[in-house]
Amino acid sequence: MTKGLGLRQYCACVRCRGRKIKCDLQSVGEPGKPPCAKCAREGAECVIAQSRRGGNYSHLRGSRQKAPNKAVQEPAAFTPSSDHVSPHQHKPGDHDSLQNPSDALLILAHAAEQPDEQIGAETAAIGATYVGGDLSSISQPTARAGRTAKNPKQVATLSRSNEPDHFIAEHYGPIQGGSLDLTTITKLVRHYAENYHQFLPICPASTLQTENILRTIEHEPFLLTAILVVASQSQLDFASVHESIWKHMKQLIIDVVLGAAGARSVGCVEGLLLLGEWTMQDQTKDGGEGAAWSVLGLAVRTAYLLRLEDSSFKTPGEENDASLVRNRLAWTFTYLSDRQISIRMGQAFWCRGPALSTRFTAQDFPTLQAKQADDEDFASLVQAQLELTTLFGNAHDILFASRSRTAELMMRGDYSKYVDDTVRAMAAWQRVWGSISVSSHLTSCLSLTYEYLRLYVNAFAFQAVLYRTSVMRSSDRQTTTDASRASMMFPDSTMASPDARPIYEAIDAAEKMLKIVTEEINPGKHLRYMPARFYLYEIHSSVFLYKAHAVGAIPTEKFSEMTELMCRFVTTLKSAATDEEHIASKFAKLLERLWFRRANTSAPGSHLQSGIVNDRLIGTEISGLMGSDLAGGQIPQYDELILPEFDCADPIDALFAMPPVFPMDQAGFFGYGT
Repeated sequence: MTKGLGLRQYCACVRCRGRKIKCDLQSVGEPGKPPCAKCAREGAECVIAQSRRGGNYSHLRGSRQKAPNKAVQEPAAFTPSSDHVSPHQHKPGDHDSLQNPSDALLILAHAAEQPDEQIGAETAAIGATYVGGDLSSISQPTARAGRTAKNPKQVATLSRSNEPDHFIAEHYGPIQGGSLDLTTITKLVRHYAENYHQFLPICPASTLQTENILRTIEHEPFLLTAILVVASQSQLDFASVHESIWKHMKQLIIDVVLGAAGARSVGCVEGLLLLGEWTMQDQTKDGGEGAAWSVLGLAVRTAYLLRLEDSSFKTPGEENDASLVRNRLAWTFTYLSDRQISIRMGQAFWCRGPALSTRFTAQDFPTLQAKQADDEDFASLVQAQLELTTLFGNAHDILFASRSRTAELMMRGDYSKYVDDTVRAMAAWQRVWGSISVSSHLTSCLSLTYEYLRLYVNAFAFQAVLYRTSVMRSSDRQTTTDASRASMMFPDSTMASPDARPIYEAIDAAEKMLKIVTEEINPGKHLRYMPARFYLYEIHSSVFLYKAHAVGAIPTEKFSEMTELMCRFVTTLKSAATDEEHIASKFAKLLERLWFRRANTSAPGSHLQSGIVNDRLIGTEISGLMGSDLAGGQIPQYDELILPEFDCADPIDALFAMPPVFPMDQAGFFGYGT
């Protein structure tokens, strides 16, 4: 009976109907729609049962009892992550397990809804389970993550087919507010699928099909909103639309933070990963890295809440389970994003962070495999990224295990064997994946990551030289001139240094990264839409080259060639930018000021026309470098060289963090206005 009118309620969920108890669809969420109060309280999936009115279904009941209970595995055209997925998707025996307070609450809530005699029977069954020593339920996780119903009939009931299309659309926040319509959503989804999806192929194919827009709005509101935010941020025609969508996105993120029942789905994890890859325009203080760190951290916690880590184990007989495949892909990208952001921020890996329990290959991602001759082989691309990220992680764990360990490696020189081992492993990776069959711009992205790993590992030797020199010469820092301080680093050129080979390797890797962008990637077609991490890789290489020349590792004649290369790179960034707020435009301006600023600037834009670096800069920058607190063992940082306003709390642990490099508020950068 309904509370307001006292009328008979005509629908109930499958769980309540099976238990013959009241199904309260009025007190939680939108009246008349799932989840019901019981399912919401227990965190179970709430599926409205189909009506049995209008005929005798006794013959169907008999056939069901005789037929064996077989799970039907059919690929669905649309595989939603239910709006009401909880961290515990329960099966009949889930209430028997008691491992933690969450399990106890579920058993308590389950018992509260049962008749007294049923409670006694279930309690006895639970007791018998533990007394008899059958611990099979204890050894299994409380639930499988994010599983949707496997029966096609149950999947069909997830779609509110009895509701008109306009009703579904009008209840979507941006449409309800009047700032968005279905036509605009279709355009933005198509724009995302054509330009962004290839760089992070995490979205299910059905979500990107425009004919499924209404079902995506209904079942994947969080993921759809994240797609719209990313797709609209760089389009001038949708500036006002982007603000409205971003405002709605923030509210959805708050729901995830607060653990709202409707925000527990695989789609939420996928949406958060998208937001972590592309910098939003209002994230301006540190290039978006602070926001990316928080958003990706939230994605990691949500993935654990949904038990997505269970999908990292290969289970026989579940190869065709669409839900498992989606969970596995989401967990894989969670692992990749967590490792990448930790390396970029210079943070130590979380000891209990995302990890892969099994070595996955392209065959483990069937939804990403090419189905036609002209399709991209995203599955192989993901496998290549996984193996390269594993090398990143191992190098990071060894070279930056702790502050004291890193300092010890630098002083004793023990890092050379680890650098050499990493180089050999990279060569093996290159032999396997150097000729991967994907589009040229995707190959270039993979090459950028590979070259950045070369820079990341080999530059450790460069920084070790600076550290040892700083420690040994700390007593002379007050009396030594800037020029002599520069000669302390490489007094007889880089070739005379014991670390010449890795230093040259690092310089070569940084140059190649710039050449890949200027020569291989179309700025308006591909560079414009690439994730923020690739821009930051380039920024790191640019600042590294500038610093290497400042301390004498690069001779002046070689540096003039790099200046020309940097000029082309800045021009490429400007071509990729859609407006002044685009990340490419901001980094182009800041790099231009670093590399081409002059003591007296006659007119805006004159920096690039001359192509000449002011040599007086070098003495100033060396002074800033050598003026650091050497007695305290502080390692000169990239940002200390050019950005003294940045202060790193733990300089060795964050030694090769992706530097924040430039404050996005350009008015205060180097004392210049915009």
